[in-house]
Amino acid sequence: MELTDGITKLQSFCKAAKERGYRWAWSDTCCIDKESSAELQEAIGSMFGWYRRSALTIVHLADVSDHAAPLYNSVWFERGWTLQELLAPRSILFFTQDWSLYGDHWSSNHKEDADVLAKLGMVTNIAPHYLTDFHPGTEDARSRLQWASTRHTTRPEDMAYSLFGVFNLHLPVLYGEPKENSLGRLLAEIISQSGDVSILDWVGEASPYHSCFPAHISVYQTPPYMFSHTEQVRSPISNTTTTHEQIAEALDLLSTSDTPQWIGRRLKLPCITHRVTTIRLKGTLERTGQYVHHIQAEGLAPLKIVTMVKFREVPRIKFPYILVRPWHAKLIGSSAEVDGLASEKLAMMLAQPFNALLLEELPQNEYRRIASSSVIVACLADTACIHRSNVQTLNVV
Repeated sequence: MELTDGITKLQSFCKAAKERGYRWAWSDTCCIDKESSAELQEAIGSMFGWYRRSALTIVHLADVSDHAAPLYNSVWFERGWTLQELLAPRSILFFTQDWSLYGDHWSSNHKEDADVLAKLGMVTNIAPHYLTDFHPGTEDARSRLQWASTRHTTRPEDMAYSLFGVFNLHLPVLYGEPKENSLGRLLAEIISQSGDVSILDWVGEASPYHSCFPAHISVYQTPPYMFSHTEQVRSPISNTTTTHEQIAEALDLLSTSDTPQWIGRRLKLPCITHRVTTIRLKGTLERTGQYVHHIQAEGLAPLKIVTMVKFREVPRIKFPYILVRPWHAKLIGSSAEVDGLASEKLAMMLAQPFNALLLEELPQNEYRRIASSSVIVACLADTACIHRSNVQTLNVV
């Protein structure tokens, strides 16, 4: 065979495997018939399992010059497909440009090499326990999306397909579909299986697939806003007394609320809702042309919202906008038992600032999310609002 770069790489790969006592080696470059849609569908659905069950996974870092060079310059850590190649194997070895072993030349598994493991954590922002003992699934979905958010693929729709194994999902591979659709199908399946409302916590452009999903996975680079216990509550909490019984009523309502469901391109989303009562346009941002609005909603302290769109004039008293806190009973904890500890925990949770979504009411009892250009941080107006929480399940399109 003509010694092209690809054939030379394949030969070096097989040689490295043979030197370590293996008689069989697999490479997706030549072991998948990409012209066969059925084989490609099977390969994409099975690839995570193949890497997981491999005796050894060999990675060639063609742009890393020697065993002491930093890993962060390698494009291998920027590719979408290589995320599962990093997470799935229990045993992995990295080789440099000339096929020398990276780091300690005596290493038999870089996932057991503390120095290499530390470098992998720095370049990927993935915690060591995920690198050494990763389990596919939809748990902690927001973190998994964040790991993928800086990566890219040659075919845009592959960005979602490359994550099917990471989330242990089995979905159709539809090459030619818009990348927003492939990402939307992935996110819809995640929220259907896990109810994880944290994946709705993003800022940027909305997807044409669904208003609650982003158009680009890159929005998950930014971690969600987290309230710190050392941070002072910014809402003007009043001295209104909220009794244990009132908190218990709210807890019972929240613990028995529906779970998020994806049905017919509609998201059935349980929420704590706050009707918008006042909207004032305060101006536009000079550099971006985005609109800055001051908003008042029932039960919330006044807040600011930055959007790409200007709110339409409404010739009626009732504004068609609501601010919502997406809800899942898991947010309370594993037990829905109403006791003093649970009530105290709920009161503390609901009194803290939270990320809100802005929804617009549509005909037929449906809602559409209005994407914001900055995080919408909402605060309760007073503690009495806790037991007056309006819990609804909305149909969002």
